[in-house]
Amino acid sequence: MRFVTFESEAGPRAGVLVLVDGGERVLDLAHRSLVDCLAGTPADLLAMIEAGLSDICRRMPDPDMLPDDAVLPLESVRLLAPLPSPPRIVGAAHNYRCAVAERGLNSPDAPVLFEKLQRTVVGSGSPVVLPAGAGGVTYEAELAVVIGKRAHRVSPDAAMDHVAGYTLFNDVSASEIIKADGNFERGKNFSTFGPMGPWLATPDAFDPAGEHRITLSIDGDRQQDGSISDLIFGIADLISRISQDAPLAPGTVIATGTPAGVAAMKTPPSWLKAGSVMTVEIEGLGRLTNPIMGEDTIHG
Repeated sequence: MRFVTFESEAGPRAGVLVLVDGGERVLDLAHRSLVDCLAGTPADLLAMIEAGLSDICRRMPDPDMLPDDAVLPLESVRLLAPLPSPPRIVGAAHNYRCAVAERGLNSPDAPVLFEKLQRTVVGSGSPVVLPAGAGGVTYEAELAVVIGKRAHRVSPDAAMDHVAGYTLFNDVSASEIIKADGNFERGKNFSTFGPMGPWLATPDAFDPAGEHRITLSIDGDRQQDGSISDLIFGIADLISRISQDAPLAPGTVIATGTPAGVAAMKTPPSWLKAGSVMTVEIEGLGRLTNPIMGEDTIHG
């Protein structure tokens, strides 16, 4: 299934993307007809993951059997990030073979990890705001995995049992600040620097094994073009290694790294510019599209 979070008059609420009469619709999980399906869980995707998303999937009714006002036209709602406030976001740097080769580096012996803050998260269609004076800022197309149940010191063989689903992530980064600071903390964590979405695909709807192509385009020009099969540390390995130090709570997002082609490696560098639009795509996970704005545009 493909779960979404969308804006409503009552605040953000969870939904499911479904096909009805050949068109995409959003099943409103806060509708009174779906009380039994959620079994007392609020129509909030994080709460649903904590309660057990697979159980909710099994109870999901046929959308053709629901009232018309429970199934909304996709164009009538504004999608937010599937998890607007995840409990934790962990990123993996230097995790594609093509990317470390492009930089002339050796593959790391262990994952290079960093944290992103909740304030970075925005949904597809929302602007990424370039801070004044930040210098060069890059895009980073990524596959993200979302933890479905508490994972603590799990083995790689058991790690995939802890997955709720998958989504797209764009690890927008102020590269020149990161280089000047000598660490990831400030340059990764400006507001709006974590676009995520447009939906969360459950494991039955997306299999990360194989040659899934991951791309990023700016104004239609391809900047990154890789395959998630090129990951140095795969999803199971990342979950296992990260879970050794501290438990991973349900809803934790792990951004698995980005392929070659980031802005700093272009000649000249292809830093993000206000007025452009960037799009991340992996087949089966849709398109994550975000316009770019300057801070002076917001406050001018």
